[in-house]
Amino acid sequence: MDSVVIAFDLDGTLIDSAPDLVEAVNYALTKLNKPTHSQATIQQWIGNGADVLMKRALLNNWHVGEIPDDFEIAFELYKTYYAEHDWVHSRVYDGVLETLQTLKNADFKLACITNKTARFTNPLMETAGLAPYFDFIASGDTFAEMKPNPLPLLETAKLFAIAPENAWMIGDSINDISAGKRAGFKTIAVSYGYAGQHSMADLNADYTVNAISKIVDLIKK
Repeated sequence: MDSVVIAFDLDGTLIDSAPDLVEAVNYALTKLNKPTHSQATIQQWIGNGADVLMKRALLNNWHVGEIPDDFEIAFELYKTYYAEHDWVHSRVYDGVLETLQTLKNADFKLACITNKTARFTNPLMETAGLAPYFDFIASGDTFAEMKPNPLPLLETAKLFAIAPENAWMIGDSINDISAGKRAGFKTIAVSYGYAGQHSMADLNADYTVNAISKIVDLIKK
């Protein structure tokens, strides 16, 4: 059998990180005497990187047309707080570690491709106990582009000398599935993550699962 690489998104796919992201956003807003937001609202804004998340929170809008007032100060407050509180309420989703171990035992190559910057990705992967399972980790600042651009996925496939048709992208958002499709990867959407304003039908993945463990049989087929 040809080698196969399986790429996973991080936030909303492997870990439920929203509670700590929400606290960091609201901490920055509170420090600047700005209105804070509910977890449900902020959760919809996750997925395009921390800078976009903070801009959306300042504008109270998914669409970011301009750089909001106080963005630089707010973003620094957010980053400082989040770096120190990234694993307070966050957790690894049920079944993730067992699924990764099963795939590793079956000799699949595993990659994590996230839009989170390396400053946050690498410590978080260690703390969550995820790092040992992965052969390669690509953060939002690893390559010149990030998801939904297919570049990080194509570069990851190239790194393993694997054709895109022998690769899978597993994620919870339109960015993940769009990047996967554009790269020529097979795609699996997980329905329990942060799809934001999009339905599972909008994502239009090749497969959709409601538990991470269900990807094993799909991939092995």
